[in-house]
Amino acid sequence: MEYRGDPADRLAITSDHTKARKNGSVTAGIRFKINEIGALQCPSLANKTGVVIEVSTRSTGVTVLLDGATRPTCIFQGYICPLSR
Repeated sequence: MEYRGDPADRLAITSDHTKARKNGSVTAGIRFKINEIGALQCPSLANKTGVVIEVSTRSTGVTVLLDGATRPTCIFQGYICPLSR
């Protein structure tokens, strides 16, 4: 599928995701919880916590292992927030 939007918008989105990765807000090994946006978009994940297994370098996805799950799953990085220590 070809992107048909304004190239400036695409660059801004890409830039925001790159900044988030450089800031280290989500890294492998951290514990997280599903945030409010994630709970709205994926109600079955509301109030879930887990561990980040891998952060994708090609997309905005993260591979996570939810508490009590036996298999990891991939979700959008914007749906999680780190838990305080």
